Amino acid sequence: MSRMGQHFIDLIEEGKVIEDHNGELIMNEEKYPIEKGLSVPSSVTNQRRWDDLPFEKMEMGDSFAVDDLETRKDEMSLRGRATRENNLDTTKFFSVVKNQEKENSFRVFRVK
Repeated sequence: MSRMGQHFIDLIEEGKVIEDHNGELIMNEEKYPIEKGLSVPSSVTNQRRWDDLPFEKMEMGDSFAVDDLETRKDEMSLRGRATRENNLDTTKFFSVVKNQEKENSFRVFRVK
């Protein structure tokens, strides 16, 4: 028997692949069962945190401060939001800079 044939036999025995009514092998959907009623973790619901930032209203040379960053994760999230804006419209470019005058504060500049 070929290695590929043995591989399929192993997948069938493990329950990861099943035969459909036509005898074709398909992935067993039960491997990833859909679960309902779980509460969504805050790490997912906080992804919309930056939706109200004024990127679209900014002209070149404008900036705004974000003063409520508490963790490195918050900083990276803000930087990711600026990167997403840069990718959406390549005629604009935003840069996030640590505000040296205030702790936990960053400034977002439109530089292009």
